Amino acid sequence: MILGIIGGGMMGEAILAGIIEGNFLKKDEIIVSEKIEKRRDYLREKYNVEVTTDNKSLAQKVKYILIAVKPQNIKEVLKEISPYVDESKTIISIAAGVKISLIKKYLNNSRCVIRVMPNLSCTIKKGVIALTFDKYEKEDVEFVKNLFSTIGDVWIIEEKYFNTITALTGSGPAFVSTILQGFTLAGVKGGIPYDTSKEMVLKLFEGVIEYIKEKNLSFEDVIKMTSSPAGTTIMGLEVLYKEGVTGIIMEAITSAKLRGEEISKNLEEGEL
Repeated sequence: MILGIIGGGMMGEAILAGIIEGNFLKKDEIIVSEKIEKRRDYLREKYNVEVTTDNKSLAQKVKYILIAVKPQNIKEVLKEISPYVDESKTIISIAAGVKISLIKKYLNNSRCVIRVMPNLSCTIKKGVIALTFDKYEKEDVEFVKNLFSTIGDVWIIEEKYFNTITALTGSGPAFVSTILQGFTLAGVKGGIPYDTSKEMVLKLFEGVIEYIKEKNLSFEDVIKMTSSPAGTTIMGLEVLYKEGVTGIIMEAITSAKLRGEEISKNLEEGEL
């Protein structure tokens, strides 16, 4: 077998679905380990892959071990599989806040450790995915990059930026949804039915994003293009600037980043 996925939750399933639907690996080349019986039955029935509860057996069978568990559970998994990880095994971790250095404390004999930060959009194959590694093994990096390309776009980024990435793209869906909600409720306040306002707002954002990409514009270009002298847009922008909306968004992402750093520190010190 080639790939073992430890953790069959939402993100583990998204990765599994991308691999199978993208024909990246054959079903008999994948094994999934999952603790919850209901999830095991579901994954086995839906994807027709081998599903187990035995992390040790999985580690022995595969070349690539993908750890898709919550950060607070990762030490338990690392200790469990440690005796079965040698220089033939490549470790892939998607656990937020878990540094490569921490993984290597338990799995120092591995061929290499690759850390990946996916996000919610991976579940619909529109993910924003960051990838980093401790040492360069071209074959392994290409394998992992191609694997995650089945569920989104991949950027190779230095690990020192990963807490920022986690805040920006991992927490980002919640921040963006809050902004979308604000637009939608403004429509409702103006008398538009909620569902109609929501649909219009989603189309608004989709359209602006596609327009910027297609025309290769900056955000400032679009602001200038829609701001007529003494018009409605400039009056609205005045309020946004006075309230410091851009600064508030930056502060929110920075706050999430700092929490990520705190989680990393707590993991290293054994508090999680």
